[in-house]
Amino acid sequence: MLRLISFICLIPLLSQAQQSVNTKIEKVTLFLNGAYIERSAKILIANGKTELVFKGISPQIDKQSLQIKGEGKFTVLSVVHQLGNLLDKSKQEEITKIEVQKTLIEDKIKAEKNNLLVFKREEEMLLKNQVVGGTYAGMKANDLKESVEYQRIKMQEVLIKQLEFERNLRKLEEEIRKVNQQLTEINGSKEATMSEVLVTVSAKENISNAVFSISYFVQNAGWTPTYDFRVEKLTEPISITYKANVYQYSGEDWKDVKLSLSTANPRQNGVAPVLKNWSLGVKNDYSEYLNNINVPINEAVTEVRGKVIAKSDGNGLPGVSINIEGTSLGVQTDINGNYKINIPPNLSKKKVLVFSYVGFTTKEVNISSNILDVVMEDDTKSLSEVVVVGYGSEKEEMLQGRMAGISVRGNNSLKRSVLLEVNEKEAPTSQLFDILIPYSIPSDGKVYAVEIKEDEIPANYEHFCVPKIDLVVFLNAKIIDWEKYKLLEGEASLFVDGTYLGKSKLNLSNKDTLNLSFGRDKNVLLTRTKLKDFQKKQFIGSYKYEQRAYEISVRNTKNEAINLVVEDQFPISKIKEVIVEDKDAPEAEVNEETGKIIWKKKILPTKEQKFTFKYTVKSPKSGFVEVD
Repeated sequence: MLRLISFICLIPLLSQAQQSVNTKIEKVTLFLNGAYIERSAKILIANGKTELVFKGISPQIDKQSLQIKGEGKFTVLSVVHQLGNLLDKSKQEEITKIEVQKTLIEDKIKAEKNNLLVFKREEEMLLKNQVVGGTYAGMKANDLKESVEYQRIKMQEVLIKQLEFERNLRKLEEEIRKVNQQLTEINGSKEATMSEVLVTVSAKENISNAVFSISYFVQNAGWTPTYDFRVEKLTEPISITYKANVYQYSGEDWKDVKLSLSTANPRQNGVAPVLKNWSLGVKNDYSEYLNNINVPINEAVTEVRGKVIAKSDGNGLPGVSINIEGTSLGVQTDINGNYKINIPPNLSKKKVLVFSYVGFTTKEVNISSNILDVVMEDDTKSLSEVVVVGYGSEKEEMLQGRMAGISVRGNNSLKRSVLLEVNEKEAPTSQLFDILIPYSIPSDGKVYAVEIKEDEIPANYEHFCVPKIDLVVFLNAKIIDWEKYKLLEGEASLFVDGTYLGKSKLNLSNKDTLNLSFGRDKNVLLTRTKLKDFQKKQFIGSYKYEQRAYEISVRNTKNEAINLVVEDQFPISKIKEVIVEDKDAPEAEVNEETGKIIWKKKILPTKEQKFTFKYTVKSPKSGFVEVD
């Protein structure tokens, strides 16, 4: 007889025998966020009513997910989940009080963010309405002065209000951090780390070998996909190693379990959007849904955010890798150098963020605040002087107590582990990797790298540069039909000809072609020069004419040909009195709407290719227009 109970009874039956039961974790399905645990036990049930106490269960379980299965001639009367008996009533009341306080603070944070957003929008409106040089050529000096003064005063007011709300947010985020710390300290004590499931059963006779199984969902666990991409020659496919960084701090150790890695995320908002009535004149706003689409449910982490800038020029650095020290949990900065990272509250006692970027000195910063802005300095060493440990064999002592297939990845080395035997299969909305050997993950919050599979992927290689912004040529690889490889967004380590080039972010937003950037290729030299012989300025009537010309030179010092894409641009004018004319870019594709210029050339080994373009700007001589 098989019975399934998935409800929680609030009041257990009285006048019954009590029996402690120890269960073993048999299987764990690890999601991108959270894990589904399956336990089992064989027990003796006496005649009559018995209260079975299943102990040693994680306190992080989702009560709604708890299910009990029983096989035998007995009836399950009730199921109750509770924190361990050693966690007294006063501590439970304290936890409830702190959680209420946390909710109030989160509401205040949301209100302050909304206020900040309003003034950000006002700043954008002011910027769009700024007086542009040359636009008001006919405006009187006093009127122009008053307009500029008004803009300055309004902008100052808006920025002051933004600063006020940002300060309030920092204070509130600090309060959240303290509240999280309080909860961590209460739940972190050993006696408070486990919970119990009380199951009341009734049997008409003694049962010697009753089979029970318990399954439930826990929060503090997960895995993140990561990859090694290797290019040996531009005529060969890319070699990809698909890996998983697994971790858990649920309070219970997983010893020799059947482990499956699922690409699903049950803690993510899975509700489909619903169209609302849209009346003209009313903002068509779905920001609430869009802002929450990727927000994990019941996320128990501290959020840290900030901006990374270069010391040399003060500009934001895109693509900086930010990792939690001792783990592979991390993110990258966006195109403006901004980042946001979630820190598990009890991941480690000493929390440090490590900022790394090719060409800059690695920086370690203690997590002392929810807002951390970081300035990175240029690395004086050349790339060839940086020693990176490639794939190698692990020392025998590092494998003590660990299963084959686990390797720890530190900040300065990448170590390859033995590939696990994995059965890959598709679920209706996700991918599942069943690891076919028993696997162990302790509840220590540490991250363990597991290699899942290897593939050879055909790719088209292309060198790319925008010399106006950066005098560096980048190597890109384009992968067609990448969907069939079942890749997920994640961190990627890049290797070219056996040399570690740094990290990148696997971005799957482009549905047609997957573009991988293998970083800077120093074997392709690039210059961009303003041609003085073509730099002219002359006045005709009430207009002035300024001519500019540039030359871009690319030298391929490699021993193989490269396919090169060079981008630059003509200025475009949105002012009626200002006209860009005499545009010329031989052998280039020109987008007249955006002004973008694109050259595509194949450059043979040890050869140099030059590209030129020129233009003239016509504008009122009484105004000023930037023409470079």
